[in-house]
Amino acid sequence: MGALEKFSGWGLHFSKPSDEQVTLPRDITTVNSEELGEIFTQLTAWADYIASQLVMAQLEERAALRAKESLENSMTFKRLGAQVKGERVTAIKAEIASHQDIIDLENDYEEKYAYRKLLEMLMNNHERDLQLVSREITRRSNDSRATRKEYFGA
Repeated sequence: MGALEKFSGWGLHFSKPSDEQVTLPRDITTVNSEELGEIFTQLTAWADYIASQLVMAQLEERAALRAKESLENSMTFKRLGAQVKGERVTAIKAEIASHQDIIDLENDYEEKYAYRKLLEMLMNNHERDLQLVSREITRRSNDSRATRKEYFGA
């Protein structure tokens, strides 16, 4: 059973945001405050979703690696148990590595690894975008406070 099925069985569901992924404008300072707040909300929703997908991908990747290693270990143990005199462990490992079941599990693992790396990149991109939007919100808030102090003579 995969991580997604396990999570669903526990009542945990990670819904994909209904909006398209956010693309920041070239110059974030030109966006009005309401749009900036909406961008921040959408980025947060996508970051939450991508984080959930990243965790599931990490779990799936680990499960794929364990399946491959388990089969390799089992095959190695069987071959060493029936070892012909003079046969070398290196040759046995090479034979096992070329077995189609091992190759299939290795390919499955590599696919899961690549997917996890892609999700990590997406997560890092969203975190940077969130930081940028957050800094712009803070800058505007600080500018607003400074203007009020000047206006009220504080």
